[in-house]
Amino acid sequence: MTRLRSLGAAAALMLLAGTPGAGAADVAVLKSSDVAAWRPALDAVRRSAAAHTITEYDFRGDRAAAEQVLGSLKGKHVILVAMGNLAAHTARAILPDAPLVFCMVQDPAKLGLVPAPNITGVAFTLPVKNQIAAFRMVNPQGTRIGVVFHPENSGHLVEEAARAAGMLRIALVPRPVASVSEIPQAVRTLLSGDTIDALWIPADPMLLTDATRRYILTESLKAGKPVYAFSASLVSEGALVSNGPDMASIGQQAGELVNRLAAGEKTRIDLQVPRAELVINNRIAGKLKIVVPAEALKAANKVI
Repeated sequence: MTRLRSLGAAAALMLLAGTPGAGAADVAVLKSSDVAAWRPALDAVRRSAAAHTITEYDFRGDRAAAEQVLGSLKGKHVILVAMGNLAAHTARAILPDAPLVFCMVQDPAKLGLVPAPNITGVAFTLPVKNQIAAFRMVNPQGTRIGVVFHPENSGHLVEEAARAAGMLRIALVPRPVASVSEIPQAVRTLLSGDTIDALWIPADPMLLTDATRRYILTESLKAGKPVYAFSASLVSEGALVSNGPDMASIGQQAGELVNRLAAGEKTRIDLQVPRAELVINNRIAGKLKIVVPAEALKAANKVI
């Protein structure tokens, strides 16, 4: 039976408890931070890897806390599930020989997480061209898309979107920021006047804190501009549309990878690709006087 204990930095030195049953393993789920949008993935990991003893650690964005937790796991037989860049990078650096399954990582190659024996993962994003095309299908009049982003976190996504923009008859208006404190001004600048038709929230950790998400969604609605997102949870919070990986499928695949590693599989396990999910908020469309085409509503996995 899966047992989950949420541990913060204060409990960093607690040991993985419990004696696993036959064929079971100790699994440490390492969260870079507690991102609400990731919860369906975490729940799916727990379901898929229910035969194992799971302990959850929340690093809260703190590298020192991550290093402390991982240091406490040295010498233990444990499978690591790293969610987010901080967790994956620190796990690889401190416990390079531990079996590792990563997810919610934007650019695994950049972090040296190329799939190899004892390390594998699940892709966090779909091709950006597909996402932008889906946004255009839902809101055909939205031809100027603004995006606030941190270059280190999601610069490669914005570059990919810029390359695809011309083919999709889209004008991308990027606003790079170096810190959270710069986000409000960047958002206000984009939303002022007729600079953009919509604002895109990519899968950038800097944009996903509760306060930042609420600010972007609230200010965009005030300005009469829709928000495009990568996660269904953001649509439920007020974005017009999301086209991104199904979070539950990410967790399910991560759990299945844990099972394969626990069974002793030593061959190279390639990066897994999650299912795509198109979600539309028709209530927000109504508030913004956007008429979503019938074909888009028919193509959606979910309409709220």
